[in-house]
Amino acid sequence: MSAQQRRNYVKQSKRCFNCLQIYTRRRACSKKVCRQCNSRHHTLLHFDKQHQHYDARSVNNSPMNGKGPSTNNKLTANEQDNAPTEVSTYCTFKGKPQNQVLLATAIVELWNKFGRCVSCRALLDSASQSHFIAERCVQRLRLSKTQTRSSIQGISNSSAVENQCVSIHMRSRHTDWHNSLNCAVLSDIMGTTPATKLDTSSWRIPTDIKLADENFNLPGDIDLLLGADLFYEVLQSGKRTRPCHPVLQETVLG
Repeated sequence: MSAQQRRNYVKQSKRCFNCLQIYTRRRACSKKVCRQCNSRHHTLLHFDKQHQHYDARSVNNSPMNGKGPSTNNKLTANEQDNAPTEVSTYCTFKGKPQNQVLLATAIVELWNKFGRCVSCRALLDSASQSHFIAERCVQRLRLSKTQTRSSIQGISNSSAVENQCVSIHMRSRHTDWHNSLNCAVLSDIMGTTPATKLDTSSWRIPTDIKLADENFNLPGDIDLLLGADLFYEVLQSGKRTRPCHPVLQETVLG
């Protein structure tokens, strides 16, 4: 079974990407990291496709095949330290939508510089290998940024390099769940979501549940993106479905 097949199995069975166990609130997840890339996922799920691409490119430019300049391909220790860390994420389509797809959003509380909680809107993305926060949100929270270098790889090999990150502590509004994580700082994460206001008057949303985002149907900005490390951690077993209606999935966020 390939690494990609193992990843798909973990996603489908709703297991933790780090310890590979089915998520439960009472279980403390392992703090270990991948032995290949030091990211928060199990080593068996390490996917080296991007590195293979760069290795092939290096071979094609090597003097052994008569192409490219005859240079030493080995990186010095200083160059290795400055080489950007590569992470994969998503990109969104900008344009008039033919069908509106609801993305998973939640209102969470983040601690600001003065220890006060501030409500922020988060997007949950199981396809992202990292977490991101918008610059405007960092300014609102008055958080201190640290210098780093990350290469963000998206769809069709689109890429960008970000040089700053922040540490945040967040908590749920409805449960005792909380977590700390590092986020890469982006000038903006995406456009408003949803793109247009949705009429939910006929949906008959149950009144006995607490929504993670009460204004999920209204266009609004995204302050931070929570990647795969947290996506399956916040899921719970409860789910309500109706034909031709969005799925109501229980999470620790609502």
